[in-house]
Amino acid sequence: MNYNVSIKQYLADEIASKTTNLNPHKIIEEVLSDLKKNMETLAYSIDNEPVISSIKSQSFSKSLTAIYILQSSLNFEEGKEIAENLFRIYEFCKDGVMKGFTKKDSKFVYDAIPPIDEILDGWKQIK
Repeated sequence: MNYNVSIKQYLADEIASKTTNLNPHKIIEEVLSDLKKNMETLAYSIDNEPVISSIKSQSFSKSLTAIYILQSSLNFEEGKEIAENLFRIYEFCKDGVMKGFTKKDSKFVYDAIPPIDEILDGWKQIK
């Protein structure tokens, strides 16, 4: 699994300063937060940026990387049903990000944000 390569690449970016000394639970919270922010940026930029935009490309790439990290961090052995459900939600979000980006339709991205927001809210309540 390329989880370590992806997480290192992701952490090397702007999130690095937020996650360097955090526990794994807090890192996932930061990844979820960053995913939500990048999905919102992507949706907005689809509607308001020129066809070719570095903001749009970066938020697209960061969203997919965050989703991959979240999917890779799931423990299917210990949390089978929860992990499977989360994986499906992340797949739905990935599809929304990809369709929104390729079809230039922000609705796909906007529709995928509420599940991430709900997971993030729940995650913050876990100590």
